Amino acid sequence: MRTVTALILLAAAAVACPAAAAEPLPKSGSAKLAAYAVCRALAKVDMGPAGSASSAECNGVVKTRDGSKTLDNLAIRCLEESKARPEGYAFTGTCIETDGDGDKLFMTYEGPESGDVALLGGTGKYRDVSGKGTWSVADAPANTADLFAFTLSYDVGWTTKEK
Repeated sequence: MRTVTALILLAAAAVACPAAAAEPLPKSGSAKLAAYAVCRALAKVDMGPAGSASSAECNGVVKTRDGSKTLDNLAIRCLEESKARPEGYAFTGTCIETDGDGDKLFMTYEGPESGDVALLGGTGKYRDVSGKGTWSVADAPANTADLFAFTLSYDVGWTTKEK
């Protein structure tokens, strides 16, 4: 129970505290990132032996894995859809990452336990960004179906369209 309480407090702190003001985004680049997220189940449809589908809202913070400042300390909010079938699981996430200036970066991810990431633009300095990469996940201990935490590690590269 302490782990769940600590994870809830981490998520609340990540959402309540604005991220530090961000540096301008280079026109192109790459980053190694980790999103530390706590998720709350929203709905589930159980289809018995055919499987299930569920939705969860996830909140947390994004940190760089190599100590660089670009894309470091962003708040992240995702809607994650999961699909369980007899042949396996698959996840799809749609996320908004917000920096200390209030600029938003839009991202999606999909796959079973790893897969593709896409950067889809955003607002402010991220408006004309596009990019892609890969992700993998590490689940936190003591997860339940209704409240769970994970680290989404992802490597992305991006370019910014010329204006």
